[in-house]
Amino acid sequence: MRAIAKRDPTALEQAHAWRDSQPTDVLAIVALGEALEAVHDTQAAARVYGSLIDLYPTRADYRRFAGERLERLDSAGRLLAVDTYRRAVADRPDQLTGHRLLAYALVRSNDLAGAFDSILKGVDQKHPDDRYRGADRVLRRDAQMIAAAYLAGGGDREMIEKALAKRRLTAFKGRSTRVLLYWETDANDVDLHIRDARGGHSWYSHLPLESGGELYADVTTGYGPECFEIVGTPSAGPYQLGVHYYRQGPMGYGMGLLQVVRFDGASFTFEDRPYVIMQDEAYVSLGTMSAVAP
Repeated sequence: MRAIAKRDPTALEQAHAWRDSQPTDVLAIVALGEALEAVHDTQAAARVYGSLIDLYPTRADYRRFAGERLERLDSAGRLLAVDTYRRAVADRPDQLTGHRLLAYALVRSNDLAGAFDSILKGVDQKHPDDRYRGADRVLRRDAQMIAAAYLAGGGDREMIEKALAKRRLTAFKGRSTRVLLYWETDANDVDLHIRDARGGHSWYSHLPLESGGELYADVTTGYGPECFEIVGTPSAGPYQLGVHYYRQGPMGYGMGLLQVVRFDGASFTFEDRPYVIMQDEAYVSLGTMSAVAP
């Protein structure tokens, strides 16, 4: 990653050599995918990230992680991402991040009917009370927003409103900016940190930002999602985004996705920032978020 950041022309050679010597090492595969992305070879990067699915077809976490990488490649990886998310949900419906990832991959594929159906299955999914703190609130908000987009796209109003009412929901009205954090490892704790331009800091010990916005909850048992949301127009940007490896546990390195999702009342925009975090107490900066969509 240092070589890629420096635009060192040997970065791709280094990554190929590592993957060739350790072809089943997930980090070697990610390194090669990153190096290929850096030289704008998205087709080859899609094949490399897709190889994670071939190597670990029964691992829902690796399927999701591969999909998170593939989605960053836009059209080069979108269809495969949808397919691998479907398989991950079928294999582990109890892991709620899969429902979200599938639903929004379908939104990005312009399949709003499929997205609405998928997110409702996530809302209805039962899970232990001590897992995925705050996730119910995340998925219920997802259902409200996807419903609003579906209605704006000409969806059947009676059907949509009936499905929402069954779950005591209504379509979302207004604007929202959310930062979602996933990590594809169990029994460990990765924390989302948001800092605004006024010196405010939202994290697990201080959920709201005084300038507006709030972290829903702190997930400490693996996978996420953690969600920070600003309803309305953000007013204190640019925002600094980062993740902290609070507790590595038995899982080793952490890997996942930070995603910025903006909703204008009818449509979504997305920014995908996959990451790998290596050590206990490490902090990884994942860039800034502007007050308005880039």
